[in-house]
Amino acid sequence: MSREFKYKAFITYAHRDEEKARWLRKKLESFRVPKHLVGKNSPFGPVPSRLYPIFRDRDELAGAAQLGPLIEQALHDSSHLVVLCSPNAVKSRWVNEEIRMFKAMGKADRVLCLVLDGEPMAEDVKNDPEKECLPLAARRRIDAKGEITNQIHEPGAADLREDADGEKDGLLKVIAGLLGIGLDELKQRDMLARQRRLAWVATASTTLALSAIGLSVYAFYQQQQASLARASAVSERQAAEEELAKTQTITNFVQELFVSLDPQNTAGMDTELLKAMLDQGSKRAAELSVEPEVEAEIRYCLGKTYRSIRSYEKAQIELERVLILFAEKIRKELPTRLEAMNEIAMVHEALGNYLEAEPMLVQMLEQRSRELGSDHVDVIDAQIDLATVFRRIGKFEQAEDSCTETLSLLSDQNRTQEDPLMLKCKTELSKIYIAREKISQAESLIRNVFELSRLHIGENNVLSLRRGQVLVEALRKSDKLDDAEKLSKELVSKLTSILGETHPDTLGAMDSLAEIVAGRKDLDRALELYLRIEGAKEEALGDMHPETLATLKAISRIYRLQEKLEEAEKVQAAVKQRLETKYGLEHPETLRAMNELADLYLALGKQDDAFALSERTLDIELEVMGEQDPMTLQTMFRIGKLHYLANRKDSAMEALGDTLAKQEKLLGFDNAEATTTRDLLNEILSERVTTKVLEENPEVYETENLIGPTLPTVLADFDNNESNQSNPASMNLEPNSSESKQQLQSDFLKSLSEEGEQNESLPVPDYQTD
Repeated sequence: MSREFKYKAFITYAHRDEEKARWLRKKLESFRVPKHLVGKNSPFGPVPSRLYPIFRDRDELAGAAQLGPLIEQALHDSSHLVVLCSPNAVKSRWVNEEIRMFKAMGKADRVLCLVLDGEPMAEDVKNDPEKECLPLAARRRIDAKGEITNQIHEPGAADLREDADGEKDGLLKVIAGLLGIGLDELKQRDMLARQRRLAWVATASTTLALSAIGLSVYAFYQQQQASLARASAVSERQAAEEELAKTQTITNFVQELFVSLDPQNTAGMDTELLKAMLDQGSKRAAELSVEPEVEAEIRYCLGKTYRSIRSYEKAQIELERVLILFAEKIRKELPTRLEAMNEIAMVHEALGNYLEAEPMLVQMLEQRSRELGSDHVDVIDAQIDLATVFRRIGKFEQAEDSCTETLSLLSDQNRTQEDPLMLKCKTELSKIYIAREKISQAESLIRNVFELSRLHIGENNVLSLRRGQVLVEALRKSDKLDDAEKLSKELVSKLTSILGETHPDTLGAMDSLAEIVAGRKDLDRALELYLRIEGAKEEALGDMHPETLATLKAISRIYRLQEKLEEAEKVQAAVKQRLETKYGLEHPETLRAMNELADLYLALGKQDDAFALSERTLDIELEVMGEQDPMTLQTMFRIGKLHYLANRKDSAMEALGDTLAKQEKLLGFDNAEATTTRDLLNEILSERVTTKVLEENPEVYETENLIGPTLPTVLADFDNNESNQSNPASMNLEPNSSESKQQLQSDFLKSLSEEGEQNESLPVPDYQTD
């Protein structure tokens, strides 16, 4: 079965041939295949009704900072490669490299050459490199290693020049090659069209002859219509000229901005240099204020590029300016507005502002679905992005439903297993499975995705490495620590080499490695790693980013396992304060942090603080999440336990009885949390029975060594709200001296103390004033 491709063709060309590339793309995408050919079998699968879409790198990647991997992916996603051949193309290393990569993918039979200028094979046949128009990779075979050999391969080529095929036949040759059919079959289309036109003219002539008298009556009317038509034609021509001028302005702007960039070197470009160029572009964009549509296009390009290099604040400024332009000046619907909305939503997602990202993605998805249909590639891609945001904000059921529905749609489209959207959707579904503790399903799915990704886009491709990181998490959750650690170290090494130590993806891999170390009970080493990671995250992502807060929570957990409860309390209080500032008290993450802090108060013997915080938390949970939410039930249990410790046994039994009834209904009779609640209730009942017996039999008081009932085991450390989030980190993986470790911890705790002092002016909830 022939593979489905995202693009019908990839056009590669030299910069000086851009105008002809733009012309070719328009011609190919607007060509309608004759109905009698549609669905016919060809070497490349069933003949499609249209040649759409066509990939042209200057259009598709204008805002990308990392061209190398994107170009390679686009070549992989393209059914054919169309080479615009000219002496300019021969001099272009980029064109030659694209041909080499495409052939190395096993698609040498899908390379189509279209001659614009020069002479094919002039260098090999006449030893005249100046006239040569075929790039070297087009006229040489590629070996199994993807290298250009000395073995000559003379490709067939269409020629647009008038003294050769001419523009019409040259274009038809390319189309026939893309469809996998003969040129004669395709030419019948034009012949049939001409016959239909002649038949129509003959019929019309007869009709006009018979209607000559009648038509004279409408002569004046026709004259008026002709005047209107001329006026309309002038208007349309002016609109077309304006659109062309706008396009040319945008093209010139982008070309001037990026003229110094060699595409081959862009992937490794210095980020600061690119930022400086973008900053200059942003200043120049203000010069276009009299042309709002042009300014919107430019700022969208700038914002997208800022986001690609993780300069999120500047990206947000540019993209929000785009939306302002549409609201205040443009006032009509253009694709750029929706694209800018999508980019802003992704900026919010990257910054951890998931609540802001959700409504923007929902609105954009609804509008694109209406305009493009639910099965369009852009709609499917946005659906996966929305599932990611659902997962991030804890809407796991919605996330899984959305992702499963999307996966089903992709399967119905007969996409291959290595299709980029298929892999993206499965990767997100694996993350959702992990979040919902469906670990075996997650491991099986992400292992398959990881292997397919390594096979088809390369084991050192950043996408492959990110998917490997999801597999590490699934292995860790499955207690396969040896396998998890081995893969984790490999990923950390590769990501550090490719992206650098402070890149968020590298920090994510380091964080997982620290979690594995903690799983092996090497708590000192895990703490050292987490402290270094937290510092790097604050610098790279900011102190309010969810990934930074996840590392802080991990540090608090390690302190608690080390029985350093005061240090754990200090860190957890900082987490709670930051989440409250970022999200407010009603957000699930804030409530979870409040519960974890209440547990620490309880472990430290601060029962009054624990009770006040638990009651405040429960009030919010009942209002926001409902009484049957698992986190609400955990808070209810803690309140019952605190009543018991304060010797308020009647209140304890009432609270715990209510909790147990809801736990058994929601979680099941044998659930571990329900069992814990039941055991504590039984202990309280046992104590009450013992007390009653003693009251009725006072002689029992004389028994030696009577010290009262033993405390239940559940009153040891209660830890039901412990966070299992683990994300990025691990800088220097070599152990440090004990002095440097102590200094690292001291500096970290001191910074939190200073932060607490700075936050004293913030509003303090009532429960903290008790």
